[in-house]
Amino acid sequence: MMAYNESAQTKKDKILIVDDGLLKLEMTKRAIINQYDVITAISGKEALALLEKETPDLILLDVEMPEMDGYAVIQELQIMEKTKNIPVIFLTAKTDAAAELFGLSLGAVDYITVPFSPPLLLKRLELHLFLVKQKNELRYFNQNLMDLVDERTIEIEKSKEDLRYALEVAEAANRTKTAFLANMSHEIRTPLNSIIGFSELSQDEDNIAKIKGYLANITESAKWLLNIINDILDISVIESDKIVLEHVPFDFTEIFEHCRSLILPKAMEKGIAVDFHTEHFITKKLLGDPVRLRQAIMNLLSNAVKFTNDGKVELAASVKNRDENSITVYFEVKDSGIGMSPEQIEKIYEPFMQADNSVTRKFGGTGLGLTIVKHTIEIMGGTLNVESAVGAGSKFSFELVFDIDNVTSKLPTQEIVINEFERPNFEGEVLICEDNELNQKVINEHLIKVGLNTVMAYDGKEGVEILEKRVKNGEKMFDLIFMDIQMPIMSGLEAVAKIIELGVKTPIVALTANVMPKDIEQYRLSGMSDTVGKPFTTQELWKCLVKYIPVKSYTAIDKQQESAEEEKQQKLLKLNFAKDNQNRYSEIITAASAGDFKTAGRIAHTLKSNAGQIGEKELQGLAAALEAAYSEGENKPDDYLLQSFDAALKAVLARLMPFLDEANEKNKVKITDKAKIQGIIEELEPMLVNKNPDCEDFLDDIYKIPGAEMLAKNIEKFKYKKAVEELTILKKGLEAE
Repeated sequence: MMAYNESAQTKKDKILIVDDGLLKLEMTKRAIINQYDVITAISGKEALALLEKETPDLILLDVEMPEMDGYAVIQELQIMEKTKNIPVIFLTAKTDAAAELFGLSLGAVDYITVPFSPPLLLKRLELHLFLVKQKNELRYFNQNLMDLVDERTIEIEKSKEDLRYALEVAEAANRTKTAFLANMSHEIRTPLNSIIGFSELSQDEDNIAKIKGYLANITESAKWLLNIINDILDISVIESDKIVLEHVPFDFTEIFEHCRSLILPKAMEKGIAVDFHTEHFITKKLLGDPVRLRQAIMNLLSNAVKFTNDGKVELAASVKNRDENSITVYFEVKDSGIGMSPEQIEKIYEPFMQADNSVTRKFGGTGLGLTIVKHTIEIMGGTLNVESAVGAGSKFSFELVFDIDNVTSKLPTQEIVINEFERPNFEGEVLICEDNELNQKVINEHLIKVGLNTVMAYDGKEGVEILEKRVKNGEKMFDLIFMDIQMPIMSGLEAVAKIIELGVKTPIVALTANVMPKDIEQYRLSGMSDTVGKPFTTQELWKCLVKYIPVKSYTAIDKQQESAEEEKQQKLLKLNFAKDNQNRYSEIITAASAGDFKTAGRIAHTLKSNAGQIGEKELQGLAAALEAAYSEGENKPDDYLLQSFDAALKAVLARLMPFLDEANEKNKVKITDKAKIQGIIEELEPMLVNKNPDCEDFLDDIYKIPGAEMLAKNIEKFKYKKAVEELTILKKGLEAE
């Protein structure tokens, strides 16, 4: 069998940098040297010679080089057997789309232009190396599977020779062969479909977080597939009673979540709703055979989805009995599918049988699924029951007793996987400490969308004061605190120290664009529980939320509606970016000229995050470089960096000008009808008093009311107290008319 070299994973990956520009080569080397083993070459010919004795894991290749440019080098690499599978990333100053397209057409996996952001470069290297490793692992799993099948095929061929000696042996061997092939086909289909499906999704996806989620599902399904194959390769494993159950600790919730992630894609493809109902009854691990349990549940779910064309499929689990050492769990899988007659129910547990031949023709399958489920549940000490009627769906149920693992007092923290088909919903209140208005809008909108109420603090000091007031008054504490790091008046780290002094136990999550390992470690040591980087994806935010706030329910995501909402949100972010950043460059220069490098760096830091939120990667990278330069105090940025940043900012603002023009055009039409204005005020006032973020929905109308501009701006900045004061002034003005 093919051997997989796990020890190789502990070594540093080796990166070859090929660049004739010594300064750029040195800058690139410095950016990655801490994470990778780096070798260099200053020409294409030198690189090819070096590759005869070295085998790097990835190559960073310049385009414009004398004698032999990067395009010629990659063509040579594609020809050579030793190097054709090494991923190549162009790292070049050529920024035109034609050059990038040509480079990618030659086989490059990525195309990065300079100046680049070191953190982004590291992330992209990490992603491509991760994909290579996953590809190698899948190749390893596939090869092992092929070897196992080849071994079994050889054994079957040998058994055919023995058939000539005895008719009875021949018939037995033929039955076991048929049973084996049917078992293999049925049992590996679900995880194999997941591997193929998520692999295809990964190929068409650009979002790094989603790709990692898909790869996590692929890895989990591959492990499950190997576990199943290890048991079912014996052609008579079930009927010969050779199944040996495991008695190991397992996480009950993890089994449910994995079954959900595997069955949802097929159910959504058919337009079927899937509901999972579980009591939150298990705080300790159970002892049993998790592979067999998951196998039984997935077979029942797969059948339910297969035989249901509309309606829904439900999986429920509840406690029937429990004591200190054991727990009895009742499982139920119910569907609204085609159902079965009493005569059909009698046949469903027979091997290789389905309800009738017409079902086999229409829905396919081997007919082994329920046989395997029945045997598995009986071996685990339960009984599989079925209730069904033609046209009314089916319900399968069983009870199992599990021992409780009293040695493990608490379930370990595991990687959280959120599937892309459902949105988690929560109940609770979250404190946001963030000074930047654009960032405030983004995090606030995301939290409201999943059912959470928010309270906004403009800096660390205001956040501490809000918490002090709650502690003093004995009010309910927040469920979670999001804390920006770089804020005026009081930084996030200073605020965390004050919060800890207050005795507040609420988890604090760093919300920052600085997410290098040393930064994250600093946040952890300061007392923070977690870190979410800016800009973040919905998946990254949800993964954080589910760690600290219980999920109330899940809602199926309407992709079309989600896309429309994201487009609307992006338009609003771009409008606010254009409004807020007209004078940012002069603000940075003014602060730096006065020797206030901290403020200059903080402004650049904020702009870096905001540029990332609207997809302006070049500006984001330049802002990051500017922030880094100012963070070093007297080591000011050079004129080239400042000019590049200024030009990039102006270009972005020019592209966003139509959003400003559209907003200004809307605001030209004023609302002068007194009754209409009073109606707006009556609806708005209670929302402001209760600090309801939905009052933003009134902004278009408020801007059209003469004299209400400051009211609108305070609402945009979540300054509800000042907004109430402005609303009072507006009301008095109307009364005086």
